[in-house]
Amino acid sequence: MRLRQLFLILILLVASRVTAQKNLLQFLAKQKGSFELQLLNKETKLVPTPVGLTCSDSRHDYFVNDGKLYLQINGTGKLFTIDSSLALTRLDNTCYEGYNYGSYTYIRNNKIFNLGGWGFWQFNSGLRYFDTTSKEWFREPINKEVQLAKHMNALVYPDKVNDVIYVAYHVYPNSYIKNPSDVKNDTIYMQCLDLKTNNWWNTPKILSDKIFLETILNTNSLVLPGLGILTESYNHMYLINPANQKLYEIENEIGGTIMNYVASKNGLYFYKDDKLHIYNPQLDSIVSLPLSMTKFSEVAKPLYKNITPNFSEKLDLTKLLFSCAIALLFVIIVVLFFKNKHLQKIQQTITAGGLHKKSIEVNKQVEFSDNLTEIEKSVLDILVEYSKQGAPTSIDQINRALGVKNKEVTIQNKLRSDTLQMINKKFMVFASTNDTLVEREKTALDKRVYQYKLNERYLNKIK
Repeated sequence: MRLRQLFLILILLVASRVTAQKNLLQFLAKQKGSFELQLLNKETKLVPTPVGLTCSDSRHDYFVNDGKLYLQINGTGKLFTIDSSLALTRLDNTCYEGYNYGSYTYIRNNKIFNLGGWGFWQFNSGLRYFDTTSKEWFREPINKEVQLAKHMNALVYPDKVNDVIYVAYHVYPNSYIKNPSDVKNDTIYMQCLDLKTNNWWNTPKILSDKIFLETILNTNSLVLPGLGILTESYNHMYLINPANQKLYEIENEIGGTIMNYVASKNGLYFYKDDKLHIYNPQLDSIVSLPLSMTKFSEVAKPLYKNITPNFSEKLDLTKLLFSCAIALLFVIIVVLFFKNKHLQKIQQTITAGGLHKKSIEVNKQVEFSDNLTEIEKSVLDILVEYSKQGAPTSIDQINRALGVKNKEVTIQNKLRSDTLQMINKKFMVFASTNDTLVEREKTALDKRVYQYKLNERYLNKIK
């Protein structure tokens, strides 16, 4: 009797959910062509996460092709169709997951593609397509690396008229790089993928105006295929059209209406037939706002910085090579000079604190930890604690000691690397040795992950 009641309750719940989204499903079933449903809140889900999916908190990506609704669990490669009763039918045989979070899914010529993504501590640039025969994803070669992950460092704009995809993105160094170069995170690049050739622009463009730098990647930016990227700045709404490389401003009244809906972060939106359709899942209602280029006026500002080099003059190869050699020699000299100055500065700093270049074997009045900052002492304490137990110290434990556990990955990596390097530098001066105090090794379970320990030669001599 109890099982029967539970079964009836389940049927009622499913029926109520279908009824609650009846208007949306009917609307989508009538639509021709392909387009994506863009969520105003990444937590929005039209259907529950399928049972047994390991990445249950993954973003749901919805898209439509000739009235048929699809669901992809972002970051997994798992692909489903959704019928009128909200029942899921899995299409793929994917076993692999975890390397394409934030990837961009699109349909071209009735074929499903997947671009970019993030996972295992790095961005990737891969282009994949779904093969309906084998029911698996395959790689499609492209000409160069353009690292992007939608909603993380990039905003993706499809131009179906010209059969290209534009990507506005920040550049972040992959965290597995030992000494990543400093990257100006206030620079936003624009790249373009030609879907006919799978080639990116040879040289990315740089967005020129502060408006773009502050807003193009914020969560209130809307992608409107056929129009451009709609973004808000200081109570003004701008439309960026990469296709014609122009900037437009919308009428204030219309812009305010749109942003009121968007700011609620409830439901989803899609742009079709010169209308912005915004769906509220609680009310099962669709608000359709007329929106075409007639609602915008052109702004007299350049969209991109002019960084294209002039190659009109023929270069003398001999002179070019000689100039490059001279420049390279100069750079090497400058680097060596500043590296030496930096080392001298460290040594002076340590010596001024009462530390002299004597062997660590000697019983000193001055302890090594006296020359460390409070943060460096915290890291050294946890390294000593675990090393004396014969156990390594994990990245998470180091991050907790640094107080950056909840910070962005790039910040964690930078501060952790700088702190451990400084401890080793101070120790080398203190002990008059080339040995490092803190050693790094790969974990046994996952060779991509590192752990730390103290050099056993000095473990019992550090105070």
